[in-house]
Amino acid sequence: MTPLSAVIITVNQEKKILETIEALKLLTDDIVVVDSGSTDLTRKVARAAGAKVLEHAWEGYSAQKNFGNAWAKHDWILSVDDDEVISQELVESIRKAFTPAPDADAFDLPFRTVFSGKLIRFGGWNPESHVRIFNKKQIQWNTDAVHEGLTLKPEHRIRKLSGYVYHYTVDTPEQFATKTDRYSTLFAEKGAKLGKKANFVKIFLSPIFRFLVEYIFKFGFLDGYYGWFIAKENARYTYLKYKKLG
Repeated sequence: MTPLSAVIITVNQEKKILETIEALKLLTDDIVVVDSGSTDLTRKVARAAGAKVLEHAWEGYSAQKNFGNAWAKHDWILSVDDDEVISQELVESIRKAFTPAPDADAFDLPFRTVFSGKLIRFGGWNPESHVRIFNKKQIQWNTDAVHEGLTLKPEHRIRKLSGYVYHYTVDTPEQFATKTDRYSTLFAEKGAKLGKKANFVKIFLSPIFRFLVEYIFKFGFLDGYYGWFIAKENARYTYLKYKKLG
């Protein structure tokens, strides 16, 4: 099997990072954790689990991830957040794809979200997948302040794997509302630097459209209260990011 390294960026995630690392140990013994100033036991837990822990002041999502990639022992990188856990099926799928060597330039991983302890099956987050395995000599993280992405090119071959990355996003709805406020501000700041403005349609009609799509047309209502809350909060995010930009 062609070896790969796992890279995690983290801050104050002592309760979740152990499960993240233990799942990754089924694939690699080179797990790099980049910590940006945790005040809890995150670093201690990660080191005890066998990860290589680096302390690096926060410079942005992409910068943190690229910093970790530079310290990774192998060229192939599996990028996982500190609240994400790869499934056994995905482990097997990765092993198969990397034996003896990968036949693509990057790999797209399916995601499932666990929100306040509930698996979310419908709504705007389904289906969801992200490219999270790549060769660092060819592909890096971009410099976006929010919703960072990879520098993928049209000629790159991307293959989708089976199994899931389970994203344990928040423990309470209130935490998600706090994220909404923070990410909407990051979006507006980025747009303002580029000279962008938001009009009436973006500010007032886009949130309504997003709620209807996620809650009705993508069957978010089948997830009960949390399906409603997620659709409502995603609509609020749409409103806030354009309102702050306007």
